[in-house]
Amino acid sequence: MANVEEVVKVSRNYQVTIPAKIRQKFQIKEGDLVKVVYDENENAVKIVLMKEPWK
Repeated sequence: MANVEEVVKVSRNYQVTIPAKIRQKFQIKEGDLVKVVYDENENAVKIVLMKEPWK
């Protein structure tokens, strides 16, 4: 699987916007919950879409 990469800027309130290409690829919509995880082995921050069990 090819990597999808974008550079984003951290706002004054330490917020970042998930780029449209990534939102579309993972079907992330407004109101969805995501988990931010630091992977120590890869020295990387990852965003995981949380699946709601009732949907």
